[in-house]
Amino acid sequence: MTGVSVAERISAGGLQQHMFSEPTGVAEACSPNGAVCIWDSDCCSGLVCEWWECETP
Repeated sequence: MTGVSVAERISAGGLQQHMFSEPTGVAEACSPNGAVCIWDSDCCSGLVCEWWECETP
């Protein structure tokens, strides 16, 4: 079995790009009104997480 370092495995896939993605890229994956959430940060701008659902405050 050929030895492959962890760094090589990470850089070979899309994981490294995901780990160091810009905040704007992450923000685009927000949850819309009525979507399931855990934290306020899961919801799109202007929405809050109320009882596991993104809602307008």
